[in-house]
Amino acid sequence: MATASSPAVDDDLRAYSKREIQERLGVSERTVDRLIDRGELKTVFPRRSGVPTRVTARSLRELMYGGAQG
Repeated sequence: MATASSPAVDDDLRAYSKREIQERLGVSERTVDRLIDRGELKTVFPRRSGVPTRVTARSLRELMYGGAQG
């Protein structure tokens, strides 16, 4: 039997590009890099050359709203 997933679960599966993070936070690409380097934003995969950086929706939400939501 199929079940509908909740919006919170769907959102946790979402990942944002660095450009999307820049737009949502109103900051530069360098600032996004610093937030990732300091661990304030979590990435889906370890950062390495040739792999696009994707930031988890949960870490963006926690940064924006000051803690776990949901």
